[in-house]
Amino acid sequence: MSVDLHYPYGKPLINGLLKFRPEDFIVTEELGFEPNGEGEHLFLLIEKVGLSTHELINRIAEIYQLRSRDIGYSGLKDKHALCRQWLSLHLPGKDANPSKDAGGDFKILKALRNRSKLRPGTHKFNHFEICLREVSSLPEASKLQLSKIKKHGFANYFGEQRFGRNQDNVQQALKQLARGRVPRQRKSLLISSLRSFLFNQILSRRLQLDYWELPLDGDVFMLRGSRSIFSETVDQVLIERYQSMDISTSGSLYGAGQNLMSGQAAEIEEMVFSEHPAVTQCLEGQSAKLQMRAQRVEAGDFEYRYDRRQEILKIRLSLPAGSYLTSLLDHFIETQQPPRHGVLR
Repeated sequence: MSVDLHYPYGKPLINGLLKFRPEDFIVTEELGFEPNGEGEHLFLLIEKVGLSTHELINRIAEIYQLRSRDIGYSGLKDKHALCRQWLSLHLPGKDANPSKDAGGDFKILKALRNRSKLRPGTHKFNHFEICLREVSSLPEASKLQLSKIKKHGFANYFGEQRFGRNQDNVQQALKQLARGRVPRQRKSLLISSLRSFLFNQILSRRLQLDYWELPLDGDVFMLRGSRSIFSETVDQVLIERYQSMDISTSGSLYGAGQNLMSGQAAEIEEMVFSEHPAVTQCLEGQSAKLQMRAQRVEAGDFEYRYDRRQEILKIRLSLPAGSYLTSLLDHFIETQQPPRHGVLR
């Protein structure tokens, strides 16, 4: 749990071990559409373990004699987990019969043709099956936190993955972007880290001020399952939609552009921006464009089971693309991961 962030349901009261084995953290990517069966791009559903997404892409590129840039992906998946994700291979006019057994660390589950390349953020959901170990108890207060997550969602913080292995991407961004001549992929990562940092601080400030159960005057709303936004006067109908998770308040991903936010909601954001002038000035120098992100997210099909004898807490749920399972866990449990001495099979 990030010590400088606030959470809506109190501090975690339990501890657990995450990713002791790859099968303790299973992620399955759902595209939200079925490849149409024809076209220049071969879509592969791949199960991997002990490989990052970029390592997997390099392996596939070598097998099919492609350039890495000819391989598309939707989401980056954890190395220390069992993950099922889609890749697309640009193979115009080429027959391809992928081997189902590609090696001990990945295998191909499905292959379908499609007309267009897979792009980042294309998938709709990630389905998780999580096993947390060494959870010595599950008190009633923790069960209440889990119940609130299921009913009211959780704070949609960017996870620690966004800020680098040493959690220093913000500092590195300020230094490297000021010098210029940063490779495009690295530049995009650094800009995202700065915008994510500001978003997290805004959301944390709202929670610190106890603005969670009701929307604020001047809020911009986002429809569930969509990035469509709108501004509207807060009335009873809007409050009911908010409490039913049909809509969420949204926060700014800092950049140039017209912001529909006003009133108290805008005042909180401006306060946070004024406290981090180096970050905002750096982003202005990079011509970042304003975007909005939902401040709450719903955990779909959420269920859990606790085994007291084995001290295991198992969780199953689905999350929309762009949200972080680790951010949900931070709402009720302090997690640790084992040291990595090679890959656990």
